[in-house]
Amino acid sequence: MVTADNEVQSERKKTIVKVYDVTSKDHLMIENQFGNVNIDVWNRDEIRVDITIKASSSSDERVQKYLDAVEISEKRNGDQIVLKTIIDKSGFGGNWIMNRNKDGEKNYVQIDYQVSMPKTNALAVKNSFGNTTIPTFSAPLTINQQYGNFSTTELNGNQVDVDVRFGKADIHEMEDGKLNIQYSKLQLEKAKNINLNNQFGGMWIGEVGRLDGKIGYSGAKIGTVKQSCNIKLDFSGGFKIDQLNKSVDNVDIQASYSSVVLPMADVNDYNFDVTVSYGGFKYPSDGRIMMSAQPSDDDSRGPKMTKQYSGKVGKGTATKVRVTSKFGEVKFQ
Repeated sequence: MVTADNEVQSERKKTIVKVYDVTSKDHLMIENQFGNVNIDVWNRDEIRVDITIKASSSSDERVQKYLDAVEISEKRNGDQIVLKTIIDKSGFGGNWIMNRNKDGEKNYVQIDYQVSMPKTNALAVKNSFGNTTIPTFSAPLTINQQYGNFSTTELNGNQVDVDVRFGKADIHEMEDGKLNIQYSKLQLEKAKNINLNNQFGGMWIGEVGRLDGKIGYSGAKIGTVKQSCNIKLDFSGGFKIDQLNKSVDNVDIQASYSSVVLPMADVNDYNFDVTVSYGGFKYPSDGRIMMSAQPSDDDSRGPKMTKQYSGKVGKGTATKVRVTSKFGEVKFQ
């Protein structure tokens, strides 16, 4: 490898292979940094982990120093298998974090895990400064991802806990679980039951059955809600739900310094209760909304800061939509 300034670049790598015979009771735990974790599943009662440590620098001596600084700790205790990347940073001063692999960087070390395992064994991954990728997975799963991205095809286990910070979470399909997304973007195509915390980022959900969430300082859009949603919004502009299925039984949104847009299509029939403080409530005047209570004209012109509206959209049903908003606008469209 030759750099732009004609310095000869030295690159070396070493591979460590770990193989474990397992039963369905065994748990795998991986803790990595400065590299990627890629999970594949297979139909063997065996877990295989290929760990590749790659280092690059302008000198052979520094390359070897990088390789020598990396240790893979291994422990098997009962039904737990633990693999952990340990890096001795003492010989690099305060510059270690700058030595990871980026385009244009000459000095880096990268530790990648390639895992093949049964899809029914529980898995926990903690990874920083790298990406984590998982295919369809049926077992309990815990993800702690920092300064990198997490992506998966389908998570259909009943114990799923995903924490992503300073990166992106891209999930195609998910059954049940918890999502904690901070300083990151969430893209979730389809989910059944989700407990969500999204702070200082952005999110898009295509379809969700039941959603219980806290959203702060994040733009948020949801395509379709099929059963219910209970959401607390803080300082989040542009919150919007495109469609409420006829099967929805409850929508409860508490918003502060946020805007809320809810659907009022021809297929929507529901009862609503909207309370706004220091904000407004807008809706079409096409006859689809029937008010049972609203501020009087005198109240509308006066200094009253809290206003309450209740009524029904269309024919009204057992579906209840409740919005409480402070310092923001609520809109039905």
